[in-house]
Amino acid sequence: MCFHKSLAIKAAELEARYEAALPSGTHFQPVYHANAYQFPAWPIITKQEPARFQMIHWGLIPRWTKSSTDATEIRTKTINARSESIYEKPSFRGAAQSGKRCLIPVTGFYEWHTLGSKKIPFYITTKDQKIASIAGLWDEWPDPETGELYPTYTLLTTEANPLLAAIHNSKKRMPCVLTPDEEHAWLHENLTEKEVLALLAKPYPASQMHSYSISKRITSRTEPSDVPEVMQRAEYAELKNEPALFT
Repeated sequence: MCFHKSLAIKAAELEARYEAALPSGTHFQPVYHANAYQFPAWPIITKQEPARFQMIHWGLIPRWTKSSTDATEIRTKTINARSESIYEKPSFRGAAQSGKRCLIPVTGFYEWHTLGSKKIPFYITTKDQKIASIAGLWDEWPDPETGELYPTYTLLTTEANPLLAAIHNSKKRMPCVLTPDEEHAWLHENLTEKEVLALLAKPYPASQMHSYSISKRITSRTEPSDVPEVMQRAEYAELKNEPALFT
């Protein structure tokens, strides 16, 4: 699953890429490593308002959630959604049926390779897109205590391509990274349920992805991880005979 990602670019690059404006007063800074379990706000483009970014928190809270206590609990379970079941699972069904689709901009994402008892982190990017889009769903939760609408999103996953199946060998899943044509369809077209599921079922081509192993600083409890150094390449002797992990 995908719980870690980056958006290591400047605000002007992000706005130019999507032809959309960040909210007034937003002081966007490059993000080298975001951890889903910190529920960070992220610049999201929604199907409903494609001309502007909204700063939306990771971890979808369904509209039917009854209390802030329930919201805190459920969002730890809705960071990712399996694309195959978004029309079936209660947490995602409402957003999927109402077409609350969104784009999640990234410059890369992180996954772990399991080797016996060891887990080795990798950083993965797209070769053909400096900023790529991952498909997502979003919703607004009306906080019953304040009446405030609280927008949140989930990141969609699909079966891994050969590269990600080799890297993320414990789950063999990957984010629903979109090609430019798929991105346009996801954001702008009135897709049927069948068309949505077909679009999400196609993993991004492995030939258009770049991967390399990084240091375990990303999981350090003493050093900051949202820094450029976290993305630096690191070599592991155990991986010397594992060419399928690198491209």
